[in-house]
Amino acid sequence: MDIKERATKEYLVNGMSYRALAAKYGVSRSTINKWVLVNQGIYNLPRSRKQSSYDLQQKALGKKSKQPPLIQQNELEKKIALLEKQLEWEKLRSHALETMINVAERELNIDIRKKHGTKQSEK
Repeated sequence: MDIKERATKEYLVNGMSYRALAAKYGVSRSTINKWVLVNQGIYNLPRSRKQSSYDLQQKALGKKSKQPPLIQQNELEKKIALLEKQLEWEKLRSHALETMINVAERELNIDIRKKHGTKQSEK
């Protein structure tokens, strides 16, 4: 197991901080952060909406890409795979948060979720 895998595992499983891992392995916190994001499949996400909008405008104006279609197809397939992995991660995160709320409501006997039709209290 290389340094990236060990650091990522310690962060995700043991809950060590980026700062502690950076000191332990002698790399920067941002490097540890990048390793974790790559491991989770959420590093290098698609461009921002503004950049995507600009790309669409350029395409509409007829400016052709210099890349052959095959490379674009491969890139699109990679983006799709990345987005699917990100979606799966977000689904797991959502499920974990829902479970936390359910446990808190059950064990603490308090209502956390806002009920439909509930009005705000007046002070």
